[in-house]
Parts: sequence; C-alpha cells; structure tokens
Amino acid sequence: MWPVWTLDEARAADRVAQDEGVPFQALLSAAGLQLARYVNQRVPKGPVVVLAGPGSNGGDGWVAAWHLAARRPVAVVPVLNPQFAGADGWVKAATARGVRIVNGADGEESLKHAAVVVDAVFGTGFHGLVMESPAGPWLKRLEDLGTPVVAADMPSGIDTNTGAYDGPQPNALATVAMGAAKWGHVAYPGTAFIGDLVVADIGLSRRAFGDPPASFVEPGWAARHLPRVGRLAHKYERGRVAVVGGSRAMPGAPVLSAWACLKAGAGLVEMVVPDSAGIGVSMPPALIRYRVPETAGGSLTWSPELKKAIERADALVIGPGMGSGVEPRVLKELAALKIPAVLDADGIGAAKAAGIALPPEWVMTPHAGELARFLDRDRGAVDSDRRQAVLDAAKAARGAVLLKGRFTVISDGGEIRINPTGTQVLATAGSGDVLSGIAARLLAGGLRGIDALALAAFWHGWAGELGEEAQDLSLTADDLWHWIGPAARAIREERPVSRVLFWD
Repeated sequence: MWPVWTLDEARAADRVAQDEGVPFQALLSAAGLQLARYVNQRVPKGPVVVLAGPGSNGGDGWVAAWHLAARRPVAVVPVLNPQFAGADGWVKAATARGVRIVNGADGEESLKHAAVVVDAVFGTGFHGLVMESPAGPWLKRLEDLGTPVVAADMPSGIDTNTGAYDGPQPNALATVAMGAAKWGHVAYPGTAFIGDLVVADIGLSRRAFGDPPASFVEPGWAARHLPRVGRLAHKYERGRVAVVGGSRAMPGAPVLSAWACLKAGAGLVEMVVPDSAGIGVSMPPALIRYRVPETAGGSLTWSPELKKAIERADALVIGPGMGSGVEPRVLKELAALKIPAVLDADGIGAAKAAGIALPPEWVMTPHAGELARFLDRDRGAVDSDRRQAVLDAAKAARGAVLLKGRFTVISDGGEIRINPTGTQVLATAGSGDVLSGIAARLLAGGLRGIDALALAAFWHGWAGELGEEAQDLSLTADDLWHWIGPAARAIREERPVSRVLFWD
C-alpha cells in the first residue's frame, strides 16, 4: 500500500492508530527514530542541528536529536517552544544525552558548522506564509549557507494538500514522510523543494491506511498488468492501433507515437495522416502509413478513406502533430465510432474547438497548458492544485485523464494514481507522443482507461530513467524507443523505483 494522503487523511490515520491503542508517544518515538536513522545513513559524520517547532513535528525533531546524540554532536534550535505531549520529558532526555539547546547568535554559529540540518519546525499542519512565521529567518539562513537539509514529514511552509510554497529554497537533501507520502510532496511547487522523498514506516496498521483514493503506481501492480504474449498469439491478438494525426507542418509526431506503440508490443500499427504529411518523412518499415485527403492547409479532413483506415482498430491515438487546422468534423466522426482512444496534444484542442462530448472510451494525456485550455483556466490555476484539476478534468471528459509532469497524476474522477518513475530529461519535444503510443497499445490490449494510463506513465518513466543513465541529457524522444523493451524488463523484475524510497 503506497498511499498519498491529504492532511485530513493523514490525521485520520493517526486517529485510527490511537483508537487501536497505539499511544501518541509510540508514534512520536517511531517517527523520531526513523528520522535519525535516515540522517545517520545519508550524512554519517559531522555535527547536526535540529530546527524544532512547537508541535508533533518538533517532537519528531527532539526524539531524533536524542537518538543522534548517541554518536555525534547535536544542537537543537527551539524556533518555538515545544508544546507537544511529553515535551518536557524528551527535552530532558535529549539534554541529558548531550544535546545543546542554542538560539540567537549561538544558533547561527551552530548552523555554520553543521554537516546537516533537520527541519522539524512546521510539518503537515502549517497554513499561511512561512516568511511571516518565526521559521522564515532560519530557512533564509539555510538557503544562504547551502547546508544540506533533511525535513521531518514536510518541509516547513509547504501546504500539505496543494504543495503551495512561498519561502526560501534551502539545499533540500531529503524529506522523511511519516507513514505515507502527502500531496504536498508530489504537487507543485512543493515537489521541487523536498529533495529525495523517503516514506518511513512508523508502525501504522493496514486499517490506518484504509482504502485511500490516491496512491502511487506500485512495481508489483505494474508487473501484473504488463502485457504478455501468448505462445499461439498472432499480430491481431496483440492489438491493432491507428494513429490519427500529423499535418504538413508537423509530419514527424505520428511516427514517434506509432513506433512507440509497436515497440510496446502492439501487433499492428497504422498511421493515418494528411496526404502531404507523408512526403519526405522517413519511418520504420514495420509501420503502415495511410495518406488521406487533407485541407488546403495540409491538415486532416473527414473522408471515406480516413474512416476505412481506422474502423478496424482496437484503439486510436488522436492528435500528435495534428495542428490547429484540422476540420472539426474529424473529431465529431471519430467520437461517434466509440473506439477506445488516447486524445493527446493537438487532439485535445481540436476536440475542445469541435465542441464534442468526449466518449467515455477515450482518455486524455495533457500537459498543464493543454489541460488549462480544456478547463478554460490558466496554467497557473492547474499547477496550483493538480489534484483537483485532474479530478475536474476527468469529470468533464467522462473518462480517465493523465496530467503530465514530475509525479504525473492520473484519475478517472474516483481513483487517483501518481507515477513514481521518470526523470526531467523526458521534458523534451516528442516525449508525450511516445507516451500516448504506449498508452494506446495498453488500451488495445484491453486495459481500462485509468489502468492503461497509469501503466503507460510508469513504463514511459522507466524508459526515460534507463535512457538517461545511458545517454544523460542527450536523450531525445526518438531515443526513447530503444528503452521501451529494457523498461518492460525492469517492470517485470519489479525493480525499486528511484523517486520514492520506502524506509522500513
């Protein structure tokens, strides 16, 4: 179980644990121990400074200080006086073990010599502007010094539900999330300021986790859903996909999507492109290209040839390279066929312009700008609450929606999945076309929309990671094809993901 919690869900999990008889002090002790263990492993030598707040987050810091002081110098800066249950006892225990309590100039001096700082001021319950709080000056000093920082549960000032953050940018080494990840860890802009995400086991029971609406895509789940080829299978049993897109100005995008689909295991992939989009564009011999009638501007128009080329497909990709000049009737007629489809890139804008109701068999794979246009919002509004934006889009589209980005978010309006694989080198032209091709192959194989999108994101992310390891920043979208097969192997082997570390 890899849930991602809202603040209310995190608090509910704590209440369940305590209802089961687990004392608050036991949870505090477990959290502080895990925090100390991680700090000792990640930065094994040198002085530690703990910035401690008044609540249970500060309590995690005091407990960690007590553990850390057994093997190295530790100082605690009480940014606010401790008020958590049992605070007097933990402060007494920490000082008895040699923890120094410093503030003011002494605290500033301690920070200068620290090998690592533990941010335990404000955790998941913080609201407001962190620079207007007592933590602000200390966080600004950490930014200036560049000292590595490990945060307890949530870096101080990040909103747990939305990831909103207005503060300085300390040198975030890692965030040790207690029990489960929170939305602030994966949402924007908070995810940029957490460092490595480490989810620590603090002894919560399965009942405390409940049945969370949001969770990470897990390696075991991905391995179980990855397509397998039967010994007697023929190409039509492996899925027939048609990629509908391209234009005179952008002829290459459909090739990226179609070849990715074939590399992901589809049995037959056909590109359906405007007549002039096929001129002078090289493509792998295994792909089939249908050049169909076009508008005067070189975009798709509806025709009997187009319909004939796609009507036998098990799934479609609609949009790569389509441009804005596509005839609206194309989208209306495609929707009427009710073939499962991945609506991507220009296809999203074209469907919006055509004013059609999207069939529930269709899924969407927008980036934030495309989703903003679909929802009639600005991009900032989407990124400020990616969770709600995906839920709203899924409701409006009547199907599953994938919002690209760091920690890609997928939802069908009920379930929410977060992808834990990937790398920033995937932020390159054509990478999304590769993703849509993988997703269409999975739709053609019979996966329901949200499962196809979740597995496609996981698979695509793994391909990016393996490609980056081999090629670094030179990885391009057409390089990704080479890593789809090795990524499938990584999934079958259930290799641990890199963006989230689960700390037992």
